[in-house]
Amino acid sequence: MRSSRWKYQVEFFGILMAFIFCFHPAIADEICMKNGDRITGTVVSAKEGKLTLETSYAGNITIKMEEIESIETESTLTLRFQEDETVLKGKLTTEDGKLQLLPCTEADATCIPMQRIRTINLPDTLWSGSVCLGGTHQAGNTERLSVSFGAEATRRSLKGRFSLSFLYNYAEEDNELTTRNTYGTLKEDYFFTDKFYGLLSIEALQDKFKDLNLRTVVGPGLGYQVWEDDAKSLLFEAGVAYYSENRIDAEDDEWLTARLATNISYKLAPWITVSDSFIWYPQLETFGEYTLRNEAAMVTSLYGSWSLRLANLWERDSNPGVDVKYDDIKSTLSLQYSF
Repeated sequence: MRSSRWKYQVEFFGILMAFIFCFHPAIADEICMKNGDRITGTVVSAKEGKLTLETSYAGNITIKMEEIESIETESTLTLRFQEDETVLKGKLTTEDGKLQLLPCTEADATCIPMQRIRTINLPDTLWSGSVCLGGTHQAGNTERLSVSFGAEATRRSLKGRFSLSFLYNYAEEDNELTTRNTYGTLKEDYFFTDKFYGLLSIEALQDKFKDLNLRTVVGPGLGYQVWEDDAKSLLFEAGVAYYSENRIDAEDDEWLTARLATNISYKLAPWITVSDSFIWYPQLETFGEYTLRNEAAMVTSLYGSWSLRLANLWERDSNPGVDVKYDDIKSTLSLQYSF
């Protein structure tokens, strides 16, 4: 009898717990729009005047903050503001048409105009970048092997941006080396305003088949950021640089050069992005001589952080030296991982 009673008690307890979990209302944030629409979900983040809300029925949706009438959140948010580096945490609510932040501590609620909010749930310093690897192998009538490895990373803060890149290419045919070069850049930007910045860049290239033991280009400059968001970016830079070539066989040389650069990236669709990076170094001491580097790429998403990257690299030297061609053009297809 006791065994049967215990069995019924366990079953009743299990049914009660299932009822609680199934029918307990889900915690959700609610946004009321100026046109009267009400949207529920979870506030993920906000920046550049756009708020991202995660919903169970449509995934992540983007909302213009200027179109929001009121917000009620059950989740604790981290807010950063336009005029300074103040950080506040709490829940958002709307009272008498005014946005209120209910802090995590016992402090009083704070009235916050919507236009003061710079970001929600985003740190002031963000890292992004990618690593890509490509290669080919052919055996039979021709023995051919090629490998291409590249990496880039950017650290973006409120006033600064640090970026670096690295590219290594290796190829051999019938056991004879045909390509081996290493390229790298470092650049530090400091933003005087939202668009205008100063910079210091360093570029290095080692290429056996260009007679380069090491080419180094170092110099300051100024830049202007036209676009910078998740869908597109565009910048222009100009400056001067010290240009040095340590050659394998020929005589070493150095000179002063200008540095003119532009970089554009545009997301054509959620799964495809195109970009182009161009740098031109016209000599200031010898009119008409220059070097340039242009890298165009198209990245197509595969799954998650993985994608395919098709790139075309064009390098030109107007005075390459004996037995060295003016142009080098290389196309690669790589598997890329982004972070």
